[in-house]
Amino acid sequence: MTDRPHRPTRRAVLAGAGLGLLASAPLGIGPASAAKKKTRSAKPAEPEVDGTLLPIPRLVDLVDGETFDLVAEAATHAFLKDKPVAVVGYGGGYMGPALRLKRGTKPKVRLTNRLARPTNVHWHGLLVAGRSDGGTHPGVAPGATWETELAVDQPAATLWYHAHVHGRTAQDVHDGLCGLMLIEDETSAGLGLPSAWGVDDIPLVLQDRTFDAAGRPVRAPTPTTVEHGLLGATMIVNGVADAVARVPARLVRLRLLNATGARNFRLFFEDQRSFRLIATDAGLVAEPIELTRLVLAPGERAEILVDFAEGAATLFTAPDPHEHRAGAQTTLLPDVVDAPVKVVAFEPVKDERPSAVVPATLAELPAPPRSTSGLKRRRFELRVRPNPAMVAQVGAHDHHAMSHGSTTNGQIALDGGMTASSEPPVLLTINGKPFAMGRIDEKVPLGATEVWEIVSPDMSHPFHVHGAHFRVLSEDGDKPKSWNRGLKDTVLVENSAEILVTFTRPAGSDAPFLYHCHLLEHEDGGMMGAFTVE
Repeated sequence: MTDRPHRPTRRAVLAGAGLGLLASAPLGIGPASAAKKKTRSAKPAEPEVDGTLLPIPRLVDLVDGETFDLVAEAATHAFLKDKPVAVVGYGGGYMGPALRLKRGTKPKVRLTNRLARPTNVHWHGLLVAGRSDGGTHPGVAPGATWETELAVDQPAATLWYHAHVHGRTAQDVHDGLCGLMLIEDETSAGLGLPSAWGVDDIPLVLQDRTFDAAGRPVRAPTPTTVEHGLLGATMIVNGVADAVARVPARLVRLRLLNATGARNFRLFFEDQRSFRLIATDAGLVAEPIELTRLVLAPGERAEILVDFAEGAATLFTAPDPHEHRAGAQTTLLPDVVDAPVKVVAFEPVKDERPSAVVPATLAELPAPPRSTSGLKRRRFELRVRPNPAMVAQVGAHDHHAMSHGSTTNGQIALDGGMTASSEPPVLLTINGKPFAMGRIDEKVPLGATEVWEIVSPDMSHPFHVHGAHFRVLSEDGDKPKSWNRGLKDTVLVENSAEILVTFTRPAGSDAPFLYHCHLLEHEDGGMMGAFTVE
């Protein structure tokens, strides 16, 4: 491998050292806060940044009643400077355009498959009926098309879309079959938030990769990656490594998407500047929340406001070690990077336009109920357990040997499944069952509001629900973290979480919704279930 992750300055190392204590505080609006800002921005740092200019995804407005062609096809792309390689995406490039939809419209999308394998598309976070969400579609055959109408009726939010063929989702997203999706409504438009696409409203699709000498991203699944997912040594943003974004020296809106298979991005600015969280997965929070740290699990999104009048800045992520718990014993799998690494650098440029103002309030969110005693409750236990067949081969109940040792037993094929002669090193289940196409695991009444308890005894899992949004009621028996207090469709469950889910879109047994771990190797390996809403 030729990867050499960016080594941070001593300041960044010290900043990452305290990531166990993820700080948050209410937004200060009074004179003291203003004075602090004035002091910090009095001597902006002079930008001296090398790297690759951040590309901005093409923004496409989907028009009410009209059909947009989304074409999955092969392409070439350079993740590293001057090293183009083969990739796949939508519309001739790596990943796809950002699709913007307006609330109250009904555009259509026609997916055309120009790949040599079946594909489909899931609208992650979009509230549509099961028949319009391709998550359980077995796949559009090569050369074929699939068309659906998207009836848009939900608050403004940053969503995304990606291929969702069972058994190869991790590979497809790694190859480039994903893209951003934006919802707009009148409420958000009236807030005066930064909204000039690619200028002061900047999308950041966060991924990680490991590259060979030719600049090709390497994905060679092993028993370890089946259990913990693939972690790359180099951070890429919008498809490029060592990204530099030129931004106006004023308030800027960043739309963050974690589009990795497994990495939890543990984000902070090198100079420890604060920023305002204004939206989570499914839309605006009630009021801005001032943070210096933000954790985004695979599939999660967030919108933040950053004031670049304070000078140049670099966004870093801390290492993301994964652990496996077996009773009192914990096995820690270190990250492939051992120190904070650069995600993207920001280079402010002079701009005469006035800065936007941070609104004091953003959205009216319904208050969580004081009591959930009368609501239907369901429990989902996500397990990663040693495969008994592998235990027999290894000769003992040695979890570490099975999942971290040789790949001779249980080598993984690139399509996400096992080779014909091997056994998976671990069993990935929800409530004791791996996913089975055609089986309905839960039946939910249309219009119901329920409490779902998610339990992760063995390790943390990002839990995602199709076709519905939820509020996080508690995490590990305590209040939800500050970045989990808005509307969500994905949440990182470290031990346990209770979520309040409302089901407003129908899904029959012919096209059910799914719930699953969004660590994509877990999803491919069977940590997924299907449910109807009728």
